[in-house]
Parts: sequence; C-alpha cells; structure tokens
Amino acid sequence: MTEHTPPVYLNTAACGLITNPVLQTGIHLYQDFENLASAASEHWRDVKASEIRSNIARFIGTGAENIALIPNFSYGLNAVVQALSGQEKVLLYRKDFPSVYIPFMVNQFNIVWLDDDDGFLIDLNKIESLIKTEKIDLVAISHVQWQSGFKIDLQALCSLCRDLGTRTIIDATQSLGSVKISVAELQPDVFIASNYKWMNAGFGTGILYMSPEFAAAYPPRISGAHSNAFQFADLSFRQNTSITNYEPGSLNMFGFSILDKAIEEKSRRGMEAIEAYNRNLTALLLRQLSVPVTGGADMQHRSSIVVIREENGLHAFLVKNNIITTMRNGNIRISIHFHNTEADIEHLIQCIADHRNA
Repeated sequence: MTEHTPPVYLNTAACGLITNPVLQTGIHLYQDFENLASAASEHWRDVKASEIRSNIARFIGTGAENIALIPNFSYGLNAVVQALSGQEKVLLYRKDFPSVYIPFMVNQFNIVWLDDDDGFLIDLNKIESLIKTEKIDLVAISHVQWQSGFKIDLQALCSLCRDLGTRTIIDATQSLGSVKISVAELQPDVFIASNYKWMNAGFGTGILYMSPEFAAAYPPRISGAHSNAFQFADLSFRQNTSITNYEPGSLNMFGFSILDKAIEEKSRRGMEAIEAYNRNLTALLLRQLSVPVTGGADMQHRSSIVVIREENGLHAFLVKNNIITTMRNGNIRISIHFHNTEADIEHLIQCIADHRNA
C-alpha cells in the first residue's frame, strides 16, 4: 500500500472525521473576523445562536428551551453535579468513562458501584435490584461503553428509573450521531454529549438537555454574563433562572457553526439510515472475524464499536497497513461509522487473517 493511499479510518470512538463542507462553515465564519469581527460576532450571538440551538433541539427531539450550549460533557456534568444537594445516593458503572464518575467522587457523593458479569453485559435486572436495595436516587451512565461497545437499552433504563423514582443522567458522547435519539421518547432527566466523536463536529462543543421538571427541582448554581441568569431593569437585576445559565461566557462560535453543519448533513442522510448502515457494517465484521470479540458476535446490546484482543503485534500490523484503530489496555477498539465501506471491513478482515497466518 502506498503512502498516498487514504487510511481506513476505524477510530470514530476516539475522534470523528470532519467533512470539508462542515469545516468550511467554520472557516467562512472566522474569515469575517478578519475585517468585521464585531459585526460578525454580534450577528452570530443575536441571530445564529438561537437558530443553532433550535436545530440541535430538533435533532434530539425536544424544544430549544431545554437545551444549553456547553463546551463539552465534563463541563456539563460538573455543572449539573453542583446543582444537586450532595446528599443523593448515586449508582455508577465501575468501568464507565472517567468523566462520568469523577465529578461524583471529587464531590464526595455516596456512590454504589455497578459491575458487569462478563466484561460486557450491564444487566438491567441488577440495576433494578440495586436501586431498590440501596435506595438509589440517581443513575449516571454512558449510553455506549467506551471500552466494550456495549449499548444499554436506554428506553428500558429510563422507564425503569422513572417507575422507581430515580433520576437519570446519560452520557451520549459515544452514541449521539451514530444512532437516532429522541429525548422526548426516552425521557431522561439529564442528557449530555460532547460532539467530537460520532457527531463529526470537532472539539470544544457539547449539548446539555435537562427535563423541565429536573430543571425546576435543581436550579443551576453557576452562571455568567452571557448566561441570562439576571436581567437588568429599573436600575436593578432580576433573576431569570433557566437552562441557559449553564452556558458559560462567550460561546464557541466556530465550533457550534461546525456542529450545525454536521447536523444538517446527518439530517439530510437520515439518522435511521445512518444507524442501519453502521449496524450492517458491524454485523458484516462480526460474521467474518476470526478472533474472539468482547461480548461475543451477537448484535444484541451492541453499538458499532467492536473490541478484540491485541496479540503478537496485531495493532502495529494494522497501522503498517494503513488501518487506524485504538489500542488500549491490551485491546484493539474498532469503531465503524457512516463514512466506512464494505471494502474497509474486507481490508481489515484480510489484514487480521494475514497477521494470524504470518
């Protein structure tokens, strides 16, 4: 394979590719900053920001009044944690992404740890049992697990927690943009995602959704000049508490413009079509793999992340053959998105077979 051959990129779970039209949207905005910076920024702030917020809300199936534009997942969760009383008993998955559990640890919450049984399956029956026996107030968990590709049944989880009077905080960073999501149907209390992975929108932006009921019960404890926490009138400030208080100072205009264009591209293709396409390619890979897979080859509870063991220099061999994946903790993580093709999967399968034969 020549050095000019495009790589087979199977690493969206680490960072998503950005298409040129998406990139150009941000560049065009910043080109206006060369001579008309104040006018361009004021137009974005006064007009474009509300349009982007509405487009994000439509994309995840809610109203714009329930959406805050944030820098990333970690910022959003830390801000939400500050709104909690601190007395909540929290259920956390032990192998979840650290950003999910660290804010609760450093703020010394009462934590109950959830374990899987086989390195893959997170059992809803076990969650239900722990909620009941431990009197859990809040479940915080990723929709898709970064180390295994396990995808929890979010509809069932949120329904279960509502029935038991338990709050839910969902990290959708490893799922938003790869599967269709409607928070109106799922009804989580809080839903947060960074956009640099499956949304294919680069770093520096995140989405925070909060149900109206949760927002009313847990008013924000952070704010800033651009957060609309207070309105000046009659020579005094009047408090105007809303989810926009979670928005920090000046927003990332470049990043959210890119996200808006990425949403347009995904909406044009259709999230149902993207999800089906990713699923078909993942099934193709699982049918042909000649090495053990974390969680087995069954498609139930599986995202388009597939994890296999790194043995005898397989990862280095894939890199040599221009296949980009992630190696972590003795495993190779393969992540498939809508830019991939059957030829990509066949090339990966062939390289794995060649390595084993060698």
